[in-house]
Amino acid sequence: MSPLKPKSDNNAPSQPVFTLTTLTNDAKSTVDKLYRNLHYPLKVLQHFNSLRLSNKFCDVEIVAGGKVMKAHRAILSASCPYFQAMFSNGLIEEQKDTIELHTIQPDILSSLLDFIYTGEIEITQENVQEIIIAADMLELNEVVLGCTEFLKQELHPTNAVGIYRFAEGHNCTGLAKLAFNFILSNFPRICMEEEFYDLPKEQLCDFLASEMLQVDSEFQVFQAAIRWIKHDPTLRKRYVFEILTHVRIPLLSRCVLERAITECSDASLKIALRSVKKDFVLKKGSLVPLYSNPRLCAKKDIFVIGGSKRELVCSWTKSYECTFESVERYDTFRGEWSKASPMGIGRILPGVAALNGRIYVVGGEQDSHIMANGEVYSPCDDTWETMPCMIVPRCEFGLCALDGVLYAVGGWVGDDIGGSIERYDPVINEWELYGQMPLSKFSMGVVSYEGLIYLVGGCTHDSRHIQELVSLNPVLNEWQALAPMLTPRSQMGVAVLDGYLYVVGGTNKRNEVLQSVERYSFEHNVWSEVPPMKVARGSPAVAAANGFLYVIGGDQTHEINFYRAQVTIASVERFDPISNAWYDCPPLPESRSEAGALVM
Repeated sequence: MSPLKPKSDNNAPSQPVFTLTTLTNDAKSTVDKLYRNLHYPLKVLQHFNSLRLSNKFCDVEIVAGGKVMKAHRAILSASCPYFQAMFSNGLIEEQKDTIELHTIQPDILSSLLDFIYTGEIEITQENVQEIIIAADMLELNEVVLGCTEFLKQELHPTNAVGIYRFAEGHNCTGLAKLAFNFILSNFPRICMEEEFYDLPKEQLCDFLASEMLQVDSEFQVFQAAIRWIKHDPTLRKRYVFEILTHVRIPLLSRCVLERAITECSDASLKIALRSVKKDFVLKKGSLVPLYSNPRLCAKKDIFVIGGSKRELVCSWTKSYECTFESVERYDTFRGEWSKASPMGIGRILPGVAALNGRIYVVGGEQDSHIMANGEVYSPCDDTWETMPCMIVPRCEFGLCALDGVLYAVGGWVGDDIGGSIERYDPVINEWELYGQMPLSKFSMGVVSYEGLIYLVGGCTHDSRHIQELVSLNPVLNEWQALAPMLTPRSQMGVAVLDGYLYVVGGTNKRNEVLQSVERYSFEHNVWSEVPPMKVARGSPAVAAANGFLYVIGGDQTHEINFYRAQVTIASVERFDPISNAWYDCPPLPESRSEAGALVM
């Protein structure tokens, strides 16, 4: 690991070695010049360091772990509040020629003395914890800041909990706050790491109680809490009610609680969860609040992006068509539609995905031209900016986010069906070819779930509608065939909700637009039927939010006076897994199909 050094700016103007400042003395009516040489202090400090290394004029010995290090009291006092207090406040050390520091390792103390005399210190993954502890004790705030910046760059879902606990334990408030916020922002990934299970109960509750916890749904919070308890049920089951008070149970579905009870092997924990479920169902309000608001940073708005509009103007021949660059935003709690800033260009069947709090929209079709370019939307600023083009232009393809990167899968790639997969890394802002699909496809559903990418249905060279479900492990680059869908389909909508992959509508082998809905259990590798939607929909926008499945727009086959056409619809409906029923929602401001949808 390289030392932590400030970045140089090659374009910055060079600083002058000396300056002349005009001083006016009104009494003498003369003008003097103040000469300042900016290199001189550094030169003096370098000479002091040379004197230290050659053991000249040193008047104190600092001992750590049996190692003796010579130094100058004046330099130590001027550089470090700890030594200043030691040598100037009448302490016994003021009279001693040898000072022993028992809590600092000799190599760490040597590095800190080097910093005092040179302003430079090498910080690595191996020594950063010891350095920051010692620097904090000696009140070398500049070194503490350097270590904090180093650890800030090292923050990752695999180590964030460890860095947070270290900072909390050593009163590094700035670093602790930074790590705390990082955990809140990356909670779904971090709660899968081994470090998460070592959190003390008090710190776990701090995270679970936060309004700023960024999760897709409250299900992820509940899942994290139950996993933490199950990691050591003998000791932790006593805290189940205390911990679950920080989980917003009313935002969960009943089936989530039932599944947690079924999967629980500890008898007393099972009884506790049954009590929570009973209170939830009967709405007693003793263990579970009657109502809960979503967290401020929980994803709650559905963005419907791009797509097309096709409506009949005349029942004989005329129709109206357009491609949308507009973005509609649906507040799932207020049930209201509003407009977000539009994209730079209109797109039919683009790839859309959310990553690091931003919305990525790439590819798609405009005026029969398949595109490779993309745009990025910031919900906080309501602004769009461009991003690098994909290597391959794609339409009717799959785009998903997983482990901090985007994957673009298959689709139409010109006049053929594509089988390539490419990956976008937002850190380096580049696309790269990742691999090949076992079978080239387009118009399929693509989602990511717990480290895997799932592809369902779609069209191939040999079949326009398939039942196949496969998964890809992108770490091992391994494909696995899973249980096939009940109904072959393409042009459907897909979303993940509470451990299930939902497949909604689409078209079948007879080109009929479907009302049917089915879902796949990731845990049991089994498909089951869901009650059909109120209306049939091809190419709908689908999103899951706060325990519900939303199906937005789409198209239907319209046949009047022998004129057959696909026309877009504006209706929106919501599926509630608890009641196992569909409910109408406020319709889109305009009919729309072939759009992307996601929740932020």
